[in-house]
Amino acid sequence: MPPEDTLLSREALLDVFCKETRERLARALDCLEQGPEACNYDAVHQEFDSLHGGARAVDLPWLEHYSRVVAGYARFLRHLKRGGSHGETHALLTQAVAALATQCNKYPLADLLPGPESEIPMRELLNTMQNLMQRADPAELSPCAQPTAERPLVLLVVDDSATSRLLFRIHMPTEGGHVVHEAEDADSALRIALEVRPDMVFLDYNMPDRDGVSIARDLRAAGLDACFILLTANVQQAVLDEARAADFAGVLEKPVSRSKIAAVLRTATQG
Repeated sequence: MPPEDTLLSREALLDVFCKETRERLARALDCLEQGPEACNYDAVHQEFDSLHGGARAVDLPWLEHYSRVVAGYARFLRHLKRGGSHGETHALLTQAVAALATQCNKYPLADLLPGPESEIPMRELLNTMQNLMQRADPAELSPCAQPTAERPLVLLVVDDSATSRLLFRIHMPTEGGHVVHEAEDADSALRIALEVRPDMVFLDYNMPDRDGVSIARDLRAAGLDACFILLTANVQQAVLDEARAADFAGVLEKPVSRSKIAAVLRTATQG
């Protein structure tokens, strides 16, 4: 057991957490202030998801709660099509994060722990935002926001390996009645995608002619509004970061299995 004077006190831990929290809030607010069309909602979600875990670790229930709520709203906005009528919701989220940042810059976080009757200024903003989101037009939701249980999905698997495509079909969950199409390269991917208009596209990361990320850009440029999943055996952080930066909804690790495919489908379609 380490000497008592080397143990980190709760006060010291809170000081470290306060500094990290203010940095996370500043980064999230920078993203949100770019507006609903340019905002990187994945980055906002990531900051608040991490903040949620940290608040739990230092035992700040109110911050844990609001971090979880804001992370969920950021994830929801990520699934709305760009150009939709969600500007008001984005503005409210920005106000809520700005209000939280103001509080956390003005007071020590520990002093902000509310009692049973306390009201946090964010509360009204979050309640209004929740009401707006409940009234969101389903037509504005991207394919990744549509629960798979509502209808069978059209899936496209792009992989130069016939074995990999076969394994995907073999392990594809039968529940939901999803339809699987295949393509072996960039040209066939574009042709088939424009023909069948898939809801979700699984793209192999490494192929002889093109990588999956660049193919996704071509498909989007051709007007394909789909949910993209990167298919790869290389799950190093650099690859995950590249997929996130390219707005992929997830990564399916090779070798595929029924449970892996089901998990990716569930995560991508339900957030």
